[in-house]
Amino acid sequence: MFKALLKIEFLRSKEATFWFVLFPILLTLLLTSIFGNLEKRIRFKIGVIGNSSVLDVFKDYFNIVKIEKIEQFIEKNLDIVVVLEENFDQKFQKALFLSKTKLFEPLEVDVYYIPGKLDSKIAKDVFISAFSKVNYLMGRDIPIKIIEKNKNIRYQEFLYGAILVMNIMSVVFFGYLTNISFYERRGVLKRLSVTPYNRFYLTFTMVAFLQILLSCVIFSIFDYFVYGVNIFNYNVWFYVLFGSMVFLSFGYMLSKMFKNPETTIVLGNIFFQVFMFVGGFYFNVDNVKFISTISKIIPSTYLVDGIRASYGYSIYNNHIFVPLAWFVLSVVISLVL
Repeated sequence: MFKALLKIEFLRSKEATFWFVLFPILLTLLLTSIFGNLEKRIRFKIGVIGNSSVLDVFKDYFNIVKIEKIEQFIEKNLDIVVVLEENFDQKFQKALFLSKTKLFEPLEVDVYYIPGKLDSKIAKDVFISAFSKVNYLMGRDIPIKIIEKNKNIRYQEFLYGAILVMNIMSVVFFGYLTNISFYERRGVLKRLSVTPYNRFYLTFTMVAFLQILLSCVIFSIFDYFVYGVNIFNYNVWFYVLFGSMVFLSFGYMLSKMFKNPETTIVLGNIFFQVFMFVGGFYFNVDNVKFISTISKIIPSTYLVDGIRASYGYSIYNNHIFVPLAWFVLSVVISLVL
């Protein structure tokens, strides 16, 4: 009996093989590739808007990243953002030359940090402390005035889009896709095909779409009343509808390609995890070359980023092309099968 149960529950179950063997390996590889070089990331991460050779002094304190706008605070996982004046080095040399005259005007450096984030506050203090040591390194007074500014970054808004797209994928991969294969195995679809009503796929797709809308609406109401997230934005709901269309068509294609319920369960878990982690739902993957390459060709990346654009956190410019390509490809393959 032990051998029989072992054969049934493990050797013949693709789902068990995935969860007990493949998933831990895949998850370890994924997280290690992102967080594996932790000892190299102890330095604070500083975003810089502008150009200056003066900041070369700070390479021992910070990992300096060039950015274009303050809104990239969360996208680049920064601790602080430093904004320099235009032609900073030229003005810096001029200010040094005039430092002992009445014509002297100090340069201003804006330092943005997040008050509610401990790492950000520490990074701000370290930066200001390091800047004060530049006087000693250069042997004279530095004509720079540090201006501290609070940047109100709402992580709830950044996370909102990720949860909405995750809701869509949950319904498609853990309900829509797997249930179709189970109905197929039980002979329900075969029996319906000989009845006057043979529009099962259309009806079931509509039911799944209503599930998606219901889950997204409930979560949005929660986010609105608990965290004050602005959910009344047409751009948000456009991407919810667009994302539903993309993932339902992809799920339908998989259901036409794979009839075995155990296979669809495994595929659903794989695609869900890949689309979620590689899509940059909860952390930035730009620093990992292989994963960042994959993130640029999957639809979840652009759907989440499209929603985040409503709150000023967008990274990409075109949010339509890649998801639309997945939709068209899924429909074409489904029609061929």
